[in-house]
Amino acid sequence: MNYKSQQMNIAIWTICVVAQIRFTSGSFRQNFPNIINGISDSQLTMPKLITTHNYPEETHEVRTADGYRLTIHRIPYSPGQFGRDDKPVVLLIHGLLGSSADWVIAGPQKGLAFVLSDAGYDVWLGNSRGNTYSRRHEYLTTNDNDFWNFSWHEMGVYDLPAIIDHVLAASNQRSLYYVGHSMGCTMFFVLTSNLPHYNSKIRIMFGFAPAAFNSHIRNNLFRIATFSKVGVEADRLYNSNFFSRNWIQDRLFQRFCHKDGPMQIICSSILFMLGGYNSTQLNTTLVPMIMSNFPAGSSLKSWVHYGQEMRSGRFRQYDHGRELNSKYYGTTEPPDYNLTAITAAVSLHISDGDSLIPYEDVTKLYRALPNAIGLFKVPLSTFGHFDFLWGLDAKHLLYDLIIGLMEKY
Repeated sequence: MNYKSQQMNIAIWTICVVAQIRFTSGSFRQNFPNIINGISDSQLTMPKLITTHNYPEETHEVRTADGYRLTIHRIPYSPGQFGRDDKPVVLLIHGLLGSSADWVIAGPQKGLAFVLSDAGYDVWLGNSRGNTYSRRHEYLTTNDNDFWNFSWHEMGVYDLPAIIDHVLAASNQRSLYYVGHSMGCTMFFVLTSNLPHYNSKIRIMFGFAPAAFNSHIRNNLFRIATFSKVGVEADRLYNSNFFSRNWIQDRLFQRFCHKDGPMQIICSSILFMLGGYNSTQLNTTLVPMIMSNFPAGSSLKSWVHYGQEMRSGRFRQYDHGRELNSKYYGTTEPPDYNLTAITAAVSLHISDGDSLIPYEDVTKLYRALPNAIGLFKVPLSTFGHFDFLWGLDAKHLLYDLIIGLMEKY
């Protein structure tokens, strides 16, 4: 990470923690005592997070057309089941700052990857460029600014096609089920609107807290992104990483975030400032494991791109400023994504407790999609953004529903 990137990340972390710290005082401290405990004992790699529960795991490398080398993971079958070549395939794609680990942290009978494996699916877990598991390139390193010159647009048009094609070839299948969380949904809409032939490779897409239109976001961290600038100089400045993990941060977490640590309240803020505070679904014993894997990092431009969406109220490509837009797009304004080109069946899932993806924005998305089969609200008012991944009752409230829908498609 270069000096400019370090300054940018430190500033963002500081602003966000200070802005949110008032939410983690008082009742939060009483309700969630010692929330960060034993983090140094929880740092398992993604394969270990799977195999420690006696599930088989495969690690695959996927190369994108623009040179990124992505690591993806597979749970081919559940313990006690016989591996079959004809098992239906499901691909899980994480949100901004997430990784494949998000789907397994909750463990068997709770984490969606395990639930789907037990239900008889061949489960694949993707990682987008720039996160913990996908920080390699054919000729760039993470110290090169050009490595970070991407947003979720490039993840949609480069990462997802490479991942989907690899998964289908390796599993000898012609189509798959797709589950995306937040940015994992954004990537899907980018892919299927820009490369419509991929619609035929999707049996049905399930969008958990689907991010596309973002005018009504209430989360303070993402509201900061609305103040981002555009133009040639800003475009260069934003070629840096965002919340990427390094050994310094990991050492700080271990030093200060353990039980009775002097900065425990700030450590817990780092997680909750991203997804909201009103959830009743958090299993506090998971927090050390969560903090050992999340945030997994991304590019600053991905965050800035969402800020641009908030300002414009539109779902469109990255705004480089008038001069660069003319160079890249042939117009002074970035083009909108053509949602009418998305012909795959889409099932959208939202919650009232999600400060990041409000009902108003998802309703706008739902009306714009030509083949949306439903807009489903999780029947619990306090279900939050991260509860789609780690909620205590997510299986009963959400996962059983999508498995039922999968059986119909």
